[in-house]
Amino acid sequence: MVSSLLGAVTTQPGVKDALFQVDKLGEQGDHASLVALAAGLEARHSATPSERRWRLHAVSDHLEEVLAQGRDFESALALLEVARQPRDARFQGLHSASRRAQDLASLLATFRPASTFIELLAHRRGPDDLTELFACGIHEYVLRGSSLASHPHVRDFWAQVVQRGHPLADLPLTRLAWESSLGLDLGVEDLSASISSLSSRMASDDDDDAPTLPNIQVAVRDEPVPPHFAAVIETRGDDGPPSQYEQRVLKLRPSLPKAPADSIQSVLVDLGLDLLEDADFVTCHRAVLEDVVSSLFGLAVFGARGWQGALGAAHGRLALWRTLAGLSGFEGPLDPKALSARLESCGWYRFEASERVRNASRRLGLVCLRPGGTSMALLAVRDEP
Repeated sequence: MVSSLLGAVTTQPGVKDALFQVDKLGEQGDHASLVALAAGLEARHSATPSERRWRLHAVSDHLEEVLAQGRDFESALALLEVARQPRDARFQGLHSASRRAQDLASLLATFRPASTFIELLAHRRGPDDLTELFACGIHEYVLRGSSLASHPHVRDFWAQVVQRGHPLADLPLTRLAWESSLGLDLGVEDLSASISSLSSRMASDDDDDAPTLPNIQVAVRDEPVPPHFAAVIETRGDDGPPSQYEQRVLKLRPSLPKAPADSIQSVLVDLGLDLLEDADFVTCHRAVLEDVVSSLFGLAVFGARGWQGALGAAHGRLALWRTLAGLSGFEGPLDPKALSARLESCGWYRFEASERVRNASRRLGLVCLRPGGTSMALLAVRDEP
């Protein structure tokens, strides 16, 4: 069966039949054949002309999805077997080994309950087995609203992650209130998140009634941009950075505490940002923290074009936290309580540049007015359609 499927993949019509056969093997619970097929696809990569390798990738990707969507626990174990198979860098293409682990973690979190994932943790083969996949998987489930921190398997595994100094160890194993909408971004219905977001928007609308400041000239001075300030776009993986982006930290004189949106818009226009140079007009409005978080997370995970293929949700969450810390001027370790307090004390704004040209590039800008209004930070992104 496996050898015939590998032979079929050599022709374009055969790919369709191979995909059908993969579905059939999944329905029959023939996980061993699927694991063997995955290894055979990799082995054929070097001997396959480059213009035909997409066929191998198509079948391989579908095979992993079939195992992830399986109804029995054995299919999930088979997916781990596929994850353990060595991959030639040429088979990975643009995907690094770490990125593949992120993709598989996302598949598990999308199609399997948290209880299955926790049970899979007990089937690791030593401290070095699939560390990246499980580290990413835990955050995938956390962002979808699962509470895993109290489970012994998770606690034991996470202690190893922290000991190794893994980057994701900086993040908590619980979802914070301002991250509640991210489950919706990942396709998980979350009624409580929707209610929280609605109430936040209503509170923000009330804030817009603040009196407009006098028409005063605001002097600005550029300050150093902190590390990881643009992490949501600089480290977003295969999608690469956008065609253009700007990041600034500005000292304001006089200060603008609780500034209305039109005051921030005036400052933006006076800055003469390259990204806004050919715009017909610029609009700015106040934003609630949850919307800012969702926008930044989307840049990291889906890219400014809205395509999947940037960072996985776990590393996207890390990039989000780093960018929020940079925008708000938060310094020190990413302590959840301290960072949350800082973010809540900032003023957040969203600005957009509009063009009359059809299919124009997409532009997105975010401004953080730091506590006291003595400084502001901005991140603006432009991507070609």
